[in-house]
Amino acid sequence: MDTTLQRRLLASAAYALILTATVAGAQGGPRQSYVIEAGDLGSALQKVARQSGKEILFSADAVAGKEVPALSGTYTAEDAVRRLLRGSGLIATFDERGITIRGRSEAPDEAAERPADTDGIVVTGSRIGGPTLMSPTIILKQREIADAGFSNLGDLIRSIPQNFSGGQNPTVAGGGNQGGTNQNTTSSSTLNLRGLGQDATLTLLNGHRLPYDAVSQGVDISAIPLAALDRIEIVTDGASAIYGSDAVAGVANIILKRSFDGVQASARLGLSTDGGNEQQQYSLATGTDWQSGGFLVSGDFSRSTSILAGDRKFTRVLHPTATLVPSLKQYTAILSGYQQLGNAARFEIDATYMHRDSRLQLASSTTASYLTNGALAQPKITSFSVSPSLAFEIAPGWEGYVEGTYGESRTAVRTGVYSAGNLIQTALVDYNNILKAGEAGFTGTLLSLPGGPLKIALGGGFRSNTLDLFTRSIVAGTQRVSADFIRSRDSRYGFAELRTPLIEPDNAMSFIHRLTLSGAIRYEHYDGFGGVATPKVGILYSPVRDIDLKASWGRSFKSPTLFQEFQYKFVALRLATAYGTSTFPSGSTVLHVTGGNPEGLQPERAQNLNFTLAWRPAFLPGAVIEASYFDVDYKDRIVAPISSSLGLFADPNYAHLITRTPTAEQVAATLADAPAGLSNQAGVPFDASRVVAIVDGRQRNSSRQAIKGVDLSLRYMFGIGSTSTLTLLGSGSYIESEQILVAGQPTVQLAGTIFRAPHWRARGGMSWQDGGLTVTSYLNYVGGTQDRRITPFADVGSFTTLDATITYRVNAERSPFHQLELALAASNLLNSPPDLIRQSLAIDPTYDSTNYSPVGRFFSLTVRKTW
Repeated sequence: MDTTLQRRLLASAAYALILTATVAGAQGGPRQSYVIEAGDLGSALQKVARQSGKEILFSADAVAGKEVPALSGTYTAEDAVRRLLRGSGLIATFDERGITIRGRSEAPDEAAERPADTDGIVVTGSRIGGPTLMSPTIILKQREIADAGFSNLGDLIRSIPQNFSGGQNPTVAGGGNQGGTNQNTTSSSTLNLRGLGQDATLTLLNGHRLPYDAVSQGVDISAIPLAALDRIEIVTDGASAIYGSDAVAGVANIILKRSFDGVQASARLGLSTDGGNEQQQYSLATGTDWQSGGFLVSGDFSRSTSILAGDRKFTRVLHPTATLVPSLKQYTAILSGYQQLGNAARFEIDATYMHRDSRLQLASSTTASYLTNGALAQPKITSFSVSPSLAFEIAPGWEGYVEGTYGESRTAVRTGVYSAGNLIQTALVDYNNILKAGEAGFTGTLLSLPGGPLKIALGGGFRSNTLDLFTRSIVAGTQRVSADFIRSRDSRYGFAELRTPLIEPDNAMSFIHRLTLSGAIRYEHYDGFGGVATPKVGILYSPVRDIDLKASWGRSFKSPTLFQEFQYKFVALRLATAYGTSTFPSGSTVLHVTGGNPEGLQPERAQNLNFTLAWRPAFLPGAVIEASYFDVDYKDRIVAPISSSLGLFADPNYAHLITRTPTAEQVAATLADAPAGLSNQAGVPFDASRVVAIVDGRQRNSSRQAIKGVDLSLRYMFGIGSTSTLTLLGSGSYIESEQILVAGQPTVQLAGTIFRAPHWRARGGMSWQDGGLTVTSYLNYVGGTQDRRITPFADVGSFTTLDATITYRVNAERSPFHQLELALAASNLLNSPPDLIRQSLAIDPTYDSTNYSPVGRFFSLTVRKTW
């Protein structure tokens, strides 16, 4: 679409939307027929929730023993709930996210943290559902995400203060690839909690795993269309005792809508005012419910143009054709459904599909385009997964389940390399990740305690991950294969979890309103390196109703990636003088080995400690304030341990990696299993007798990191007048992290340094709603860092942006515009640019692309209609 036309459409839409916003929206939701028999209030509310599709939150204590008369007629969900609550002493709070039921003296968040209808609901961070999670959890619902102006989960996760936007993300443009952890191989979006790497945060879909992306163990979260989302729950605490490998920094669970009755279509246009990043997005979701089941099918198509160096003033020293943010074209689809099988069994299924094409122009000169000197990379990614499950009643109070997953993620990257205007090489890289998993288990009540039922979860399963890697290059019509292997890793595991409620509100005593203990342990056995046991214990103590004190301690781990283990060994011949030493005879050479380590790698291990204070002040109904302290001791991290060749031979800490005066047999053995042979970088002919040392720089368990900090959050919702609500939201994270690369070396600071997570990140704002009108605004802060690569050290300035969204929903049943929604969103409204940095190479980006976005001011218009 023509850019000028897009700008005019957006300007017209903004004007129309502002005018529309001045009109009071019709009150209430759609009306429908309800037939609910007399009986238990809790059961009646669950039926309203199922029939209306609204989320209704209440605690079991609040509705216990309350009976309601029959309800029959046509009502909105709000009216139906009000009628059911007559004479109960309970009140309801209504907002776009659902309905909360509570006592008249309770704060809204005291009522419940789970939906009324818990069938099929996944509890993130636990196999046992409970009223309060032991670990700090971020819960973001679809309506809240859409009202904040986000159109995909990739942009959402990059806004979360606990997440580092480095790692595998489409905004990473180079210049800061710390050990290969910051990259843009596939233009995917992966979570990277605490900056520990995308392979140290586990991402789930409805509680089950997805295939890995490319060669890391990250999962592409942007493959899930927002239209299919119910909510995303992020546990910012180690969870290997529950989920196994990868859940070191935390776990994110993408929870889909289980069903949807109707059709919803949407279209979105957007662009950056400084140029580039022209976006189109079209979505369609449809589904239906019947008495015993339902399903949802959602599809999404999106495309965006690239942002090039020539589009931004702060990158004008680069060649204008160099890519800052790649162009993307993506198709996604989701199927989610369930079916009750009689009264004692329930079948569920989730299926995903995604295909994405991307384009990156990599100029290797500041004076010539990528087609003259540089490269053109064109990744193509296709992924899918299918996850069926069956839950069934074993006996009263006991439920079992069986589930499985099969998924693949295929990446094909074609890169053309140009020199002097000629195509001199074509590099072809194919990654195929295959996941096979199955699990069975059961949950139930062992016995009744004074505070409630003691519940247990037991189960086990298997998982198989496969990496099929094929890389080759074509030069002058001749193909050369550099890597071709298929490697798998199988694991089997068993787990147990207990939740022990000792004291609950019903049997509270002085200074003990609630006291619950929890414990979990998981044992996982891997072919190749044996078993790993990971325990976790937690405690919830509420001295009074308004305050929850939570603590957890546990161990977590991450298995080596298949690429870390099995990537081919590479052997280079270098002059000994390249290592900054003159102690060897003239012409001496060194064999430097890099690559995988198929026999020497063990799991990375961590110890997690977390303390959380949650306060719901009685004098401020609707407010929740939470503060958490986290401490992660992460050891045996897998790295290429040699960061610089200079001074290597003089540092005693590297002595174990150097074989001095090797024998002829040792030299021959080093060269024997190098698939690509010897890479001669010395400029002199190879002579085994002149090799004075062998340096082993292959991947190994070497590094140790210590990460600690504080998370803060605030949520306060209150009414204004008779129809409006205002919600104030704020969250922030402060982090300290340090690393010892090799035992014996001094500690190196990570957090707060360039291309690493800054010490501070924060996001705060407000959401005002009145009828069909919602206005949101957020301020985002990414702290500054320090560039310590060379002296003198230099400070990199912080990055503050302002976002705003206006959404208007039409609620007029007899109008053709009923359930029409218009949303105008603006991100970085003040067009703040990232701070300039020093470049290691002239072609590197002039800003820290792992922390600060080059997108600039961005406007979008969304039109959505539901039938």
